[in-house]
Amino acid sequence: MADIHTTLVHFDLIYDEPVVLSPLVKRITANNPSLFTGPGTNTYLIGTDRFTVVDPGPNEPAHIEAILKATDGKIDRILATHGHEDHSPAAKPLADATGAQMIGLTVNPDLEHLDTTFTPERDVADGEIIDCGDYQIKAIYTPGHLKRHVCFLLQQEQMLFAGDHIMQGATVVIIPPHGGTMWEYLESLDKLKGTGIELLAPAHGHLLSDPDKVFQELYDHRLSREHKALSVLQSMKKGTIEELAPLVYPEVEGDLIKGTHIALWSHLQKLVHDGKATKHHEKHWIVGEEIWEIIE
Repeated sequence: MADIHTTLVHFDLIYDEPVVLSPLVKRITANNPSLFTGPGTNTYLIGTDRFTVVDPGPNEPAHIEAILKATDGKIDRILATHGHEDHSPAAKPLADATGAQMIGLTVNPDLEHLDTTFTPERDVADGEIIDCGDYQIKAIYTPGHLKRHVCFLLQQEQMLFAGDHIMQGATVVIIPPHGGTMWEYLESLDKLKGTGIELLAPAHGHLLSDPDKVFQELYDHRLSREHKALSVLQSMKKGTIEELAPLVYPEVEGDLIKGTHIALWSHLQKLVHDGKATKHHEKHWIVGEEIWEIIE
């Protein structure tokens, strides 16, 4: 994973304790660090008297208790950027405890590793303004990491709660079996550029300033990796992901190799989408079993 973000805004990441980020926003980081969650999942609390929760996080008692304590249980709505198991499972127990409304996109129950307990009454619309009284939040569809991923913009502060569309300190994983596509991810980055966003609040890691620079860095990095994948495939003519990955990601070792296989999968699928490659002998959801071939 590439460390390409240099514009972080440092506030301490403290497990299950509220950290004040702005007059309207606090952050509570869940104690679930891992290779794919970084230092842990960030839950954001918006408001001063009654609260909106963004990405409630995992269904862990200590994390849920920390959210209830920081809000005094005064939660009106719970927003989830997407249904991965580190982002939305705390929504149901929080809603049960407070009567808060769940807002976001319903998950596909046929896909693995998604939280089917997150059940918004309806899908939030792209561009919809959620009126929270003293502040307003705009929903922005950002497919890529998942097909059903949405960011939320706090309009009063132009702070974007980016979920897994942006991850501080690394590139996010695009997961084809979950409906993630690289071409939609790049389109979503383009969609956000030049819209006046002033601060990025990712679900993993620190705040990021200079959002347009971040969007462009990510876009350029993904295209650079795609060009490398295409070059390798052109030289080999065909190969499996396990054969191609060491040549596309020669610098990656150890536990991160699995992540390169998933990342390369998404790049190869984009090459197929763009008519530059094809694949054969597909076995459903099994990385490495397809044979990818360049189109001459």
